[in-house]
Amino acid sequence: MYEPTDAQITVSIPDRRHELLADLLLDAVLTEGADESAAQASMRTAQQRGRQLGATAREETRPGRLGPERGLTACERLLDRYGYEPVRETPTRLRLRNCPFHPLAGKAPDLVCGMNQAFLSSYLDGLEVNGVEAVLAPQPGECCVRLSPSEHDREGRTAQDR
Repeated sequence: MYEPTDAQITVSIPDRRHELLADLLLDAVLTEGADESAAQASMRTAQQRGRQLGATAREETRPGRLGPERGLTACERLLDRYGYEPVRETPTRLRLRNCPFHPLAGKAPDLVCGMNQAFLSSYLDGLEVNGVEAVLAPQPGECCVRLSPSEHDREGRTAQDR
């Protein structure tokens, strides 16, 4: 009556995405340079993947110039897809209600949260979002990263100059 399948079915509430973290760590191990530590290689791969996903999203959607509000709207799709459960606190601030890497973040918060921040920061760079940055802002039960207004935009202008 029943046969095994190669398809993997996983249900997790709240949503966990350990496969993203595992993939980033695997890339780091496979590409680690002689002059870098495993942690440095992990940060590098998180940045590369974030930038690549952001650039791909920008190429697919061709959004034009992205200020904070439109930029966060564009980011919400990726954040939702990866299980971050984004919530717009203000027009220019996103809170991420879920850590897709929990409980691994609890075992190695400096590494996992650092990679998460590097991934999201580079995603913003690849998408070319102005006036928003990914900052570490740990809250119990939530993601350690928050997307908030930045002091400087991509051209180095301050919030007052914009």
